[in-house]
Amino acid sequence: MRSPETLTALRGHSDEAFRIATVKDSAPVVSPETVVDIPAGRRNLALVSLLVTMIMANLDTSIVNVALPQLSRDLRVSPSDAVWVATAFLLALACSIPAMSGLADQIGRKRMYVIGTPIFTLASLGCALSPSLGWLLTGRIIQGIAAAMIFAVTIPLYRHLFPPERLGFILGINAMVVAIGISAGPTLGGLILDNLSWPWLFLINVPIGVVATVLGAAFLPHRQPPRTSYDLVGALVAAAAIASFLLGIHQLADVGTLWSAVVLLLISAALIFAFVRIERRAVRPVIPPDLFSGKFSLAVLTAFWSFFGQGVAFIALPFLFQTAYHATPLQSALLFTPWPVVIVIVAPLSGRLADRYSSSLLAVIGLSIFTLGLLSLALLGGHPPVGQVLASTALCGFGFAVFQSPNNRDMMSAAPMKYASSAAGILNINRSLAQSIGAGAVSMALVLAGASTASLVSQARAANSVLLVGVAGAALSVVISIAKLRQARSH
Repeated sequence: MRSPETLTALRGHSDEAFRIATVKDSAPVVSPETVVDIPAGRRNLALVSLLVTMIMANLDTSIVNVALPQLSRDLRVSPSDAVWVATAFLLALACSIPAMSGLADQIGRKRMYVIGTPIFTLASLGCALSPSLGWLLTGRIIQGIAAAMIFAVTIPLYRHLFPPERLGFILGINAMVVAIGISAGPTLGGLILDNLSWPWLFLINVPIGVVATVLGAAFLPHRQPPRTSYDLVGALVAAAAIASFLLGIHQLADVGTLWSAVVLLLISAALIFAFVRIERRAVRPVIPPDLFSGKFSLAVLTAFWSFFGQGVAFIALPFLFQTAYHATPLQSALLFTPWPVVIVIVAPLSGRLADRYSSSLLAVIGLSIFTLGLLSLALLGGHPPVGQVLASTALCGFGFAVFQSPNNRDMMSAAPMKYASSAAGILNINRSLAQSIGAGAVSMALVLAGASTASLVSQARAANSVLLVGVAGAALSVVISIAKLRQARSH
């Protein structure tokens, strides 16, 4: 019979073996061993750096939208060409995320952050100093690549800073910051344009970027990256497939470039097929094919079409407000104000409700409200009361806030733990891709309607028509979300 001391020793070895096995089996998942032990003050300053950068990068996805009519006039380009100021950023961001996610694992996440943030800052300065549309688009492309560098490392850096029991709270704050950045962009842009010229939309990033870079370099923890294989071929093929698809979509509107649009879309299809084959053989795939099954795929599709509807609205409504309703940029921005305000209030509450009730059901309810809000904006008519416009934008914000957190929860919980980082990357790619296609839909509508710089009537007509396309996208997301709910209940 073993002595109590022997039993205690065996139990200790058993517990240690269990702990080691658990850590080994869930290596990609944050465990207490991956958290850096640093003072609370330094941890909070590092968090401030990350959150400030996320606000800055997400603001630039939408802050220029309200300025597109003015950019069209000042740069003497057509409205459809001006839309590329928004599209170029989103396109570069979507194409770069796969490559930057893998590269961060090679050079280190802190190093990636302190390289990406100053590049984004300098690109913002270049945008502000651009004398022509070509220079401005170049700056926006560099901004998008740098934003991908930031997005690729933010969530993993949170995992280095905070233990698992606090990670959900931090990710909730991050989700709210992202929502604020995307939704508040038009309002902030309108306030700037009412008092300053459009270059200040980009100049405000310079002091923010400098502060974020200094704080990140000083307080973010550095961890030596492990030796891992880099799926460079997969990353490049993914970027080429995304770029070919989006460029093809944008060229569909012009009859003169229809043949090149078809060629680009066929190239994209071939690249997607090649990408899937590459990822199935890769040691460490950029986007694991096994991830796309069941609930995760439905959550991704739901998010895609909802962000498509939002992307259409954020580009089309400034044209509608400033042409049909003759609003100033500031007035146009103020008409957006209920959207971000409601999101800030409702999104955290929705996240808490998703922990207690069916997240899939909440997503269906939120998307249904969001779709009704978009439909009410599309049916406003020629001279709607201001209160009616504000109520419609508030309805959109409320529905989107109710939907987003529960759907993200469904998406992340459906992903196996070993694919948690890949799932977070897919979330960012999905959002950027959907918003890019939404912006492309608006550009196509402006071209098909024959909109020109001087034709305010045709711009208003095109903006109003494309809103109905956004409504259709949102309605499709409702259908997919209902399928996800039925699947959840069947299980």
